[in-house]
Amino acid sequence: MQTAVAEPDPVNGQKLFAASQCLNCHGTDAFTKADRKVNDLAALESQVRRCDANLDTNWFDDEIKDVVAYLNQAYYKFQ
Repeated sequence: MQTAVAEPDPVNGQKLFAASQCLNCHGTDAFTKADRKVNDLAALESQVRRCDANLDTNWFDDEIKDVVAYLNQAYYKFQ
């Protein structure tokens, strides 16, 4: 039996991001500076997973993907 995989939800990602402590470590300038360390979607997801672990947000995989979708839509604009 296969289960449908839901598309990432950037609206939910924004809510999760706003409720987290993400901006206690850095501002949104970390997402937009010219020499940012995140340069593709895979790196963005890896970074969100690191932050999730460091902040003990304990997001599920779909929630991480929602946050990645939000950050990509709002700041990164990766294809």
